[in-house]
Amino acid sequence: MSAAPTQPPLAAPPSPPLPPKENDHTPPPIIEEHKIETSKSKTAARDALAGAAAGAIAKTVVAPIERVKLLMQLQFSIDKTSTNKLNTTNGAAADGRRLGAFEVAKRVYERQGIVAFWRGNTPNVIRQGGTAAMNFLLMDWYKTAIRPILIWSLSLPSNRDPQARKKRRAIISSFLTGGLAGGTVTTVLYPVEFIRTRLAMDVGRGTTDVPRLYPGGMRDVCSSIWKVDGWRGFYQGYGIALAGVVLYRALHLGGYDAVKTEILHRRGHSIGVTGAQQGNTNDSKNNKAAGLTMGERFLAAQIVSLTAGTACYPIDSVRRRLMMQAGLPIEKRIYKNSFDCFRRVWATEGLSGLYLGIGPNLVRSFGASLLLVSYDVFKVML
Repeated sequence: MSAAPTQPPLAAPPSPPLPPKENDHTPPPIIEEHKIETSKSKTAARDALAGAAAGAIAKTVVAPIERVKLLMQLQFSIDKTSTNKLNTTNGAAADGRRLGAFEVAKRVYERQGIVAFWRGNTPNVIRQGGTAAMNFLLMDWYKTAIRPILIWSLSLPSNRDPQARKKRRAIISSFLTGGLAGGTVTTVLYPVEFIRTRLAMDVGRGTTDVPRLYPGGMRDVCSSIWKVDGWRGFYQGYGIALAGVVLYRALHLGGYDAVKTEILHRRGHSIGVTGAQQGNTNDSKNNKAAGLTMGERFLAAQIVSLTAGTACYPIDSVRRRLMMQAGLPIEKRIYKNSFDCFRRVWATEGLSGLYLGIGPNLVRSFGASLLLVSYDVFKVML
């Protein structure tokens, strides 16, 4: 007889889960806060690097236009004794006639060479790189700082639609943070902007007959101003500049942010108190710029740049005229202060005197638009 087949042993039934122990005080898993802080630091560094790279590229591209604009803007504001002599070289004809942008550009090319169009670009890149990085970085910081106030304001009684109230506060946040960021950056980097303006107005060829005013570049500017005016000389026109830059940055950075928020709101995206929200806010590819095409972003930036640049141009003219007086004896200075400069220019040159060089400046707004759009692109890339 054959043996009966053996049956496989039965598997033991699974043991029931153990009941939780009473008085179990096992601590919850520890959240490593330093990793969160590191992630925030990396995001801030990425934003700063994107802003600096975008600013340096945009300013280098439009540097020739900016120098022509400065030569036109400051053609009648050197000092009482040297105005006529210098005007024949920079932005005005010998008979006092104002030259157009193409005539100024032609003179620069013929008398100083093609490279002269980038004169003063080194401090300009330094300034703009720092400005762009600090502006966008500080905008995020200021948004975080004022967010609790905006959220608290939503708790106040109101008959308006909640979504409309959030949109309104998002726009307020954009303009307020843009102005605060601009004012902070101007205070820190104003001396660099001053040096850049003085170098751009150096109309010498570097030859024996027409020497450079600052052959050593930034070093010569600093030493010449420091000997006469000390550190205060680097802040000539700072008061009017601070007021102007707060207004300009509020319109420029805040306006760009507000336009993007408005477009996304009309497309049905939810709006937070500091802007449009699209998914995970920590994902740079899901930020509020990601919902717009490159063309839409550039168009929004162009409109904002033209509006802000035109509105604030008279303030820019006054502060640069005051810059050009630093280092001169008091008796050779044309203007006493910002108000006196406004008054004299209006009386002698009219409104057009405050808008000298506005044509190249409007063209230059292409660079300002490029800056805003480049920041969005670099931020996603990084």
